Amino acid sequence: MVADNRFLAVGMLVGLLPFLDVAGQAVREDSLWQVDLPDVVVTATKGPKFLRDVPVPTDVITREDIAAQGAMRVSDLLAEQTGLALVYDLGTGLQIQGMDAAYTLILIDGEPVIGRSGGTLDLDRLTVADLERVEIVRGPSSSLYGSEALAGVVNLITRKPNAGGLRGHTEVRYETHNTVDLTASGEVKGERFGARFLANRYSSGGYDLFPDLIGLTAPGFTDYTGAAHLTFTPGARTDWALDARLARQSQKSTVGLYLDGALLAFEEEALRTDWSLAPRMVHRFSPTVKLTTRLYAARFETDTALRDRTDDSGRAGETRFDQGYGKGEVQLDAVLGTQHLLTLGGGYIGERVEADRVQGGRRASYTAYGYAQHEWMPGEALDVVLSARLDVPGDYATRLSPKAAVLFKPDPRMRVRASVGSGFKAPTFQQRYMDFANPVGGYSVLGATDIEAALDRLEAQGQIRYYLADVAALGTLRPESAVSFNLGLEVDPEARVGFLINLFRNTVKDLIETLAVAAKTNGQNVFTYVNLSRVYTQGLDAELTLRPFTPVALTLGYQYLDARDQDVLAALEEGTLYKRVNGRDRRVRKEEYGGLFDRSRHSGTLHLRYRHPGLGLTASVRGVYRGRYGYGDRNGNLILDDDSEYVPGYAVWHVTATQRLGALLSVQAGVKNLFDKTNPELIPSLPGRLLFAGFRLNLNP
Repeated sequence: MVADNRFLAVGMLVGLLPFLDVAGQAVREDSLWQVDLPDVVVTATKGPKFLRDVPVPTDVITREDIAAQGAMRVSDLLAEQTGLALVYDLGTGLQIQGMDAAYTLILIDGEPVIGRSGGTLDLDRLTVADLERVEIVRGPSSSLYGSEALAGVVNLITRKPNAGGLRGHTEVRYETHNTVDLTASGEVKGERFGARFLANRYSSGGYDLFPDLIGLTAPGFTDYTGAAHLTFTPGARTDWALDARLARQSQKSTVGLYLDGALLAFEEEALRTDWSLAPRMVHRFSPTVKLTTRLYAARFETDTALRDRTDDSGRAGETRFDQGYGKGEVQLDAVLGTQHLLTLGGGYIGERVEADRVQGGRRASYTAYGYAQHEWMPGEALDVVLSARLDVPGDYATRLSPKAAVLFKPDPRMRVRASVGSGFKAPTFQQRYMDFANPVGGYSVLGATDIEAALDRLEAQGQIRYYLADVAALGTLRPESAVSFNLGLEVDPEARVGFLINLFRNTVKDLIETLAVAAKTNGQNVFTYVNLSRVYTQGLDAELTLRPFTPVALTLGYQYLDARDQDVLAALEEGTLYKRVNGRDRRVRKEEYGGLFDRSRHSGTLHLRYRHPGLGLTASVRGVYRGRYGYGDRNGNLILDDDSEYVPGYAVWHVTATQRLGALLSVQAGVKNLFDKTNPELIPSLPGRLLFAGFRLNLNP
């Protein structure tokens, strides 16, 4: 009987998925019937599941959390989550479990966001204005999502039209440095048709931490984002939906560049356009069988131009990048008997890129894939999920990514989660097809795919002096891959005292790095990409939640992280790594090795929130601590092994208060970086103390 009740709930979730609003509340428009359900997540298993019953480490940031924090961009929102670290390299990226930002897949409503620079997907591009919630899955998820999900998945789930007639809101926010955020939205939903529209304008004047240098540390910009969500129900068993998004940023700034030993000022103009279109159809053959068909198209374009301020003849240089992405996917969900839930899916992905620095100017790739997931629930205390995905690309080896996860509940107040899985990251267009010669430095970077032909071309032009490596022996570039283990315990997550801890280990091999393969006649080198490194990241995430009184909640978070290069460890064992001390070389000791750069051994968060619905008041204090981490090699041995190579640990504190004034209006004010923490040389992403204030006006709430 227990199993029957459990799978009745699963069958209801499968059948009710089209009616689930993203807050996890089931609503039927043709009656007054309504059922409140616990939080439901969809990212971890590619289907609706109660958050408390997900067998892999998963976090949810709700709309209420987003509003209480006062965040404007996704980067602001994720910076305050336990175990997540923002990194700044050609944009604001996200580390999960110590894995580089290139290995985290970012989704909007289950579809990938494209447009990475050097592997980083800039989270500052994405507004939180239309978000209902954010789901964060930690650990490799390639068994369902394929490439780029090697470290985990962040799914940004937007608001959809809800019942209740015509509704809308407008929001205004002003912040230090002339930063302005303006939002307007409107929605309507009837018996068959629903629509929601959003417009957001986000701009800033930038800031300058080095007034004696040419240009701003962070230049000003103007961002526009528009989004539309349309739903249509032609019959009792079928639902149609269309999600569309358009974002555009313009930026003008002054930059200083050294050319032939002279510092010159250039005017830089940059334009970025990002759009996506995602139609989908859900058809329920029965209360326990559902078919979902998805199509997705996206495009990302950048155009950057430099103009010499002392030369009126025209542009000094221009770079462009144009990426297109298309996908079609079908997924079948079926409840089998009283103990089994089966998910089957497959699809086809086509990508192309046009860029100045790509061999031939244009390249394309294609991938066919299929995945399967089986969930077995033999009783109330046990849930087992097995999944695997097969990716068949056109230009590198086929990949199989399996994963197994178990949820065990020895007590109604306790949950034990264990999972093991693999993930992979396909070589990027840059790593496969790069064709770049630096006009100032004189070096060249060539993609691995056509490296022999490209070197033959340079040799015919008289640019090659001699070879540094046997190019024919390098082999085909392989995807980077990882095997991950997670083991966690959660106790009373919704009680007065809640606690969770998760232990993790990720072992990554075939990391793609640059290798010098030839010396040029100008004294510089030719570089290409090869599979070289092996690394691991391991540690634990822990959170303690206290609710001493109903209006008050305190959450303390901590991460311990150990991230190291296994090849460096082997060299230390062999005694082949050296450092220069007081003018003499000596071997590096094992205890001096600090691991991978840009990783903090210790980090933590504090969230204190007060919420009084009767007074309409919400207030929060948040602290984020990041322990010291390596920023770069200073003694020339290419590893982190000296105190001078670290950024000192630091903490930033934020305060936000929101007051509701009646049913229509609420006001908000706060301070980010309360104690004005800065470190211009090593942390230019910290602009100092920021004050902000704004209001929200609801129409027909």
